[in-house]
Amino acid sequence: MIFFFYLLIAVVLIITLTSRFKFNPAISLLIAAFFLGLILELKFVQILILILDGIWNSVKGIGLIILFSCIIGQFLKESNSIKNFGNLLIKSLKSNSILSLNILGLFIGTVVFCDSAFLILNGISRSIASTSSISLNSLNLSLAGGLYSSHTLIPPTPGPIAAISNFNLLDNIGMVMILGVIVAIPSSIISYLFAKKIIVKSKLINIKTSQKIIKPHILAYLSIIIPLVLISLNTLTNLVDKNEFILLQNTFKLIGNPISALLLGSIFSYLIPRENRNNIEIIKNSFKDFIPIILITSSGAGFANIIKNSEIVSLLPGLINIEGSDIIYICIIGFICSSIIKTSQGSSTSSIIIVSAILFPIIQDFKLESIELSMIILSIGAGSMMISHVNDSYFWIVLKKTKLNLLDGIKYYTLMTTIQSLGTLLVIIMLISIFL
Repeated sequence: MIFFFYLLIAVVLIITLTSRFKFNPAISLLIAAFFLGLILELKFVQILILILDGIWNSVKGIGLIILFSCIIGQFLKESNSIKNFGNLLIKSLKSNSILSLNILGLFIGTVVFCDSAFLILNGISRSIASTSSISLNSLNLSLAGGLYSSHTLIPPTPGPIAAISNFNLLDNIGMVMILGVIVAIPSSIISYLFAKKIIVKSKLINIKTSQKIIKPHILAYLSIIIPLVLISLNTLTNLVDKNEFILLQNTFKLIGNPISALLLGSIFSYLIPRENRNNIEIIKNSFKDFIPIILITSSGAGFANIIKNSEIVSLLPGLINIEGSDIIYICIIGFICSSIIKTSQGSSTSSIIIVSAILFPIIQDFKLESIELSMIILSIGAGSMMISHVNDSYFWIVLKKTKLNLLDGIKYYTLMTTIQSLGTLLVIIMLISIFL
């Protein structure tokens, strides 16, 4: 019991340092890792080695994956491809702009982090609202919900990719990606239905635009789609007979490796025609996005390594009644823990990292299949949507750009994220019940 109490203190310390004293989440994780190691009576040198080992393994495993994702996002932004995607989708689905923005958020959110993507795409929402009778609230909530689904459920976004690393599933990242897309679609639809039914008070009359619609360059599509397809195909080829398709499997193992696939996506994004040819500045901005993300993910890995190498691993399963491999029960535990941490400290990414770091050492000896581990990761992601409120930076970005006051923000956006979170868990449980 005392070891569980120690772990609880460490988690509370992370939450307190991050939310109350405004420490960077990476610093909070490192402080908590040292603190946990000390109260577990590990030697200082041993603590340092375990933390550095966890950090190095994280950087080595997912560093380039995150970096290439940041590069793709920056080149898409600088080439105006993101706005062009939005304008084209709005034109194609002009009878339903709310759905268009929801789909756009879900698509763009796979490679552009939700805060940045919302700030970029908010201009499209405002343009539609100014030329129609549809509310800006509806448009932005639908957009925010689509981005939120990708951000918490589909790798290579930071939270899911860190959880995959903590679960030793990098070789099966395609499995998590495929299942993440399957789960993220209904999650995104929930936000669309909420925005449409709860907020909208009038139908879209007409969208008048004097701007010429510029179609995204084919390379913009390829920079997003090709990496996702290659990584997914790499996983799918592992399911076929190795003897009959050994050449095909080896080929996709090479080009469908997440690093190779995202490097190819980066090259495609670099080649997109654009006015701004200052490549050095774009790469510099990519590193500005990359550094905070790799710091928090690697710090989380250091925290996880302390847990993995302590007596907590052997004692926690019995304490929280995880005695067997009941996949739905484990998913619910992961969801609840992630919900508590997300609601307490505000960061979806941090909550996914912390919970995956704590949970995997408990279940690693249960001999779960990769598809079962993937579902647990998605359950943790679903929990990290609950409950977005005043301690979440994304909450304030949505409110500021939508011009909602605090009360309405909680009434609409916070309620939407809560429904999304619960609905996503139900989808995961349904899929497990049917297929596992």
